[in-house]
Amino acid sequence: MLRISIIKELAHWIENHLEEPLDVKRVASKSGYSQWHLQRLFKDITGDSLALYIRKKRLQNAAFELKQSKRTIAEIAYQYQFDSQQSFTRAFKKMFSQTPSDYRYH
Repeated sequence: MLRISIIKELAHWIENHLEEPLDVKRVASKSGYSQWHLQRLFKDITGDSLALYIRKKRLQNAAFELKQSKRTIAEIAYQYQFDSQQSFTRAFKKMFSQTPSDYRYH
């Protein structure tokens, strides 16, 4: 039970820091677990790897931004720590089965 509450708290912390660089080392330092143990525990509890969870949350937030703001796709991509608009578009299309432009205008 304690592990679940720690992962829930950690997930909440991650969601509040999606616009910052996040890696396993930084997240593990917040949890008190080793990087290896945190990754294993996180996947066991959430069903997603830590990296995939972060990517999904970033893409969900970016999708909201696409609908709610007039900012460019590139600005939103960089806001959520994607290296380029192209890498953002590939990840977005993989998750939502459409490009960010199509999503924004439909």
